[in-house]
Amino acid sequence: MILPALARESTTVGHLQERFELRARALVYARLAQMAVLLLVLAVPAWRRALHIPVPHAVYGYLALLAMHALSYLWVGRRGARPVLFASLCLDLLALVWVAIASGGLKSPVMATQVVLTMLFALLFPSPLAIVPPLLMLPIVAWSDQVLGLQRLPVDVLLLLWYAALNITVVYVVVYLEGRERVALSEVLRLQRERRQRELAHQRTGIAREIHDGVGAALSGIVLQAEYLEGRTEPGAVHQELSQLREAAVEGMEELRRAVSLLRREFELTTSVPAYAATFASRHHLPVETEVRGVEPALEAETELALFRIVQEALANVARHAGARGVHVLLDFGGDLLRLVVRDDGCGFRAAEAPSAGHYGLRNMHERARRIGGELSVASSPGGGTTVELRLPRHRTGLVE
Repeated sequence: MILPALARESTTVGHLQERFELRARALVYARLAQMAVLLLVLAVPAWRRALHIPVPHAVYGYLALLAMHALSYLWVGRRGARPVLFASLCLDLLALVWVAIASGGLKSPVMATQVVLTMLFALLFPSPLAIVPPLLMLPIVAWSDQVLGLQRLPVDVLLLLWYAALNITVVYVVVYLEGRERVALSEVLRLQRERRQRELAHQRTGIAREIHDGVGAALSGIVLQAEYLEGRTEPGAVHQELSQLREAAVEGMEELRRAVSLLRREFELTTSVPAYAATFASRHHLPVETEVRGVEPALEAETELALFRIVQEALANVARHAGARGVHVLLDFGGDLLRLVVRDDGCGFRAAEAPSAGHYGLRNMHERARRIGGELSVASSPGGGTTVELRLPRHRTGLVE
């Protein structure tokens, strides 16, 4: 089924969320360093005058940044943490643009912080659109240089190219490291998956052994006792009851073997369906032709069992109701659809009336088909036989990797 794929996806999403939270909490230390330097700038008059920072506005801005930083840190791990953190980084960026324009434009010493912000955006939000805000700062500051007449155009172009190259380098390194981390995560998940599969296989083997040695031995004893009593009784009602008891025990042993083979991952539709069809034909004196097209993929046990049960139910319906002279069973593994078809030449019925009749087992088969993501259809008409067909898209077959 698709459950293993969902489990892998949820594991990956959980890891990405945990990584985001760790990086977001680590961001507080980088911000503490920046806020400490900014506080020194505000406290030292010479530095404040050199950067042309007005005290009242700068203090208000500093307090706003401090409040936003605290909010974004406390919000980590809650719903909406990503937008809050993104907004706080954009607020940092606006403050940096203001300080850069006031302190020399592209030649301002605080422009180095723009590269750091680009790195933080790329680390926390690994998306091409997420790094647009810090990159937009470069043309905005360059444009202000020209409007205010702070720099000559050739110098601005050179500085713009230099900072653009630094940003590209930082983004490339972050993307490269992200790729390496994803590869490592994929390998770790693969190893964990293999370990779980080995543990599950070991548990299944143990359960299969206990079932075989316990229930299997009991059923085998019933068969032997029934055969012994059959030989000691005269033909009649008791003899017939003993014969039915023996057949029921033999059928129970066959079901047990199939269950054990499923647990041990030794069950194959291409062999189990023809074998069951042969047993069915012998028991009911009804010719059954089986056909297999293509190569059986490695299916999940739940999918294999559902397909086999549908074959059993369809053949049981033929024996109980169809009065057929022959049955054809098809397993088609070719193409984009897995097809299972059971067709008989019996008396048929009105398909629209089948669900209300309640004794054809169609509801059972429909439920099994829906459970594995397939679609079951029944075509029949009085005197025209019956065709039961299951179509299962390959992407829903629960392929084992």
